[in-house]
Amino acid sequence: MLMIENHHIPAAQQAYNVLHDSILGLEMKPGQSVSEKEMATRIGVSRQPVREAFIRLSHEGLLNIRPQIGTFVTRLNVAKINEAAFTRVALECAAVRESVQKATKVDIKKLHRIIENHQRAYEDGDYDQVYSHDSAFHIKLFEVSGYPGVWKMVNQARSHMARLRSLSVSNMTYSVARSIEYHTQILSFIVSVDGEAAAQSMKNHIKSNVAYMERLIEEIPDYFET
Repeated sequence: MLMIENHHIPAAQQAYNVLHDSILGLEMKPGQSVSEKEMATRIGVSRQPVREAFIRLSHEGLLNIRPQIGTFVTRLNVAKINEAAFTRVALECAAVRESVQKATKVDIKKLHRIIENHQRAYEDGDYDQVYSHDSAFHIKLFEVSGYPGVWKMVNQARSHMARLRSLSVSNMTYSVARSIEYHTQILSFIVSVDGEAAAQSMKNHIKSNVAYMERLIEEIPDYFET
């Protein structure tokens, strides 16, 4: 979790980025105690930026700050993940319907390229790039829809679901393959200008994460709170 110093990014943002990625990538496990002093030393900043990052992550539901007791990585909250899925279905299905009407040939080529890069990263076992290209597909759809700013809301909801990917290598491999299939299907419906089919495919894609969570609750219940 060592951070490369970057004077162009404020220390609090750098601390946040490192901690956020460590939580989503499960380097920091659900329920794990986190020390402000230890994190400052490991990241290479003073305690104040780490404190600010802790507060921000607490507001996002990724850290639980308990005064006089300690700070802990939150367990995956089943209710919040279900709420995140609900939010994503509402916003992303609307976005894909708009994209069907607005997508240009250039947009379609870019979406094809994202899927190709996603597939290549999956075959290479580069899961950091897998997640990056996965996000890029959804970001591009919001850009095509004409509502790129909505991604910020979706991404915050998405963070509650992101840790699911890293909990089980076997399930993650299946999940990535299915995501690529869904993205390919969604793009095919955009090309054929079928908004309702594209939206239904997006809904199924997002809902598949909930089914994935239900399997993981049985596999590793200590990481979840219901």
